[in-house]
Amino acid sequence: MRGIVPAVLIHRIAQLLADLGDKRPFATHFDLIAGTSTGALLALALTAPIERTRLTISDEGPSYVYGERTYTLWQRLRRAPLQSPVVGTLPWGVDTASLERLYRDHGKTIFFRNQGRILSQIFVDKYDEAPLEHFLKETFADVALKDATIPTLIMAYDANLGRPFSMSSRDDRGFLFWEAARASSAAPTYFKPAYLYDQSEERMQTLIDGGVVANNPSLYAYIEAKRLYPRASRYHILSLSTASSDFSFKASGAGTGFIGWIDPAKGAPIHRVYATAQMQSVDQIAASIPELSYTRIHAPLAEEYKLDETSPAALQTMANGAAEIFDQHKEQIEGYVSMLAKRTNFDQLTLLEPDAQRPVERTPIRSLPTRDLAVLSSLDSLLRRYQDLDEKEHV
Repeated sequence: MRGIVPAVLIHRIAQLLADLGDKRPFATHFDLIAGTSTGALLALALTAPIERTRLTISDEGPSYVYGERTYTLWQRLRRAPLQSPVVGTLPWGVDTASLERLYRDHGKTIFFRNQGRILSQIFVDKYDEAPLEHFLKETFADVALKDATIPTLIMAYDANLGRPFSMSSRDDRGFLFWEAARASSAAPTYFKPAYLYDQSEERMQTLIDGGVVANNPSLYAYIEAKRLYPRASRYHILSLSTASSDFSFKASGAGTGFIGWIDPAKGAPIHRVYATAQMQSVDQIAASIPELSYTRIHAPLAEEYKLDETSPAALQTMANGAAEIFDQHKEQIEGYVSMLAKRTNFDQLTLLEPDAQRPVERTPIRSLPTRDLAVLSSLDSLLRRYQDLDEKEHV
């Protein structure tokens, strides 16, 4: 639920662009969008072909892309003004104000079916994954990751082989949008792993939350950008945090034993130390790469919130904290936004026809009562899906 922080930041940045007269879809300003865990949901919402989802479509548009002006000799002599020709229309994008509402409207549904008290959670995950999967399927339907409007990178972790696992729109692994979101957000102890069939490796993958290896996916995004745009002389990264605070632990006396390091009452110190160290390492390494311009928007909230905190009061406090973080970093953000507003080339995406019309918005995401949700694991769901695909291929 801490994703409400970058959701608010994204909308505030979009408003800055609009104040400069730039009302083009937010995602089209970027050559690559990457995300991990709750950040994966936001990244996918920004890059999905909006007309095939249940996301809210921006009211702005159409946004035209213009070609270069060409003058005849006579026009040059007369210095006649000539309008640039329209070569295409930018794909419509998500209404950035609606990203925050995703958390407010659906958080309690996703984190509803608690599977038992603390003692039973030693043996089973805290939440049933069915409500989460229902939300993701309702949101993204059967859109394939390869159909992202601009390059997209989602980070997960391969639990079987013990390795980082990236899901990229440029790779033909056959993953769907909802599957990528499910895998990247499969937080250990909260949800079961996601079991996805990898068409490239022709085997099932057991994937868990990408935060295990890339809470901040900036370095993986940099690697992906180098692959996509090897001739670029400089790369610019805007990294939005979920405002988690740096964790310190006074390791002394009996508190450093096995129980002390995993004590839930202290926030599982060993896990939080690893998470903090990982993010600090990314910041230091990214800032030291000569060809990389790294803009990190981060500050801790006044109060720490759990991953599954869904109370309206807590969400409002987080949203207020995000607004404060925006104000603290406004000068940095304005510098980055001024660069985005100057963009005129959109070779990272496929343009629509010049006369393209605004897509018809589909019915809003349905939040079914939990009692109506079929308790179907992601493994069962995926096996059924690929069984159907196999049968269709043999018709």
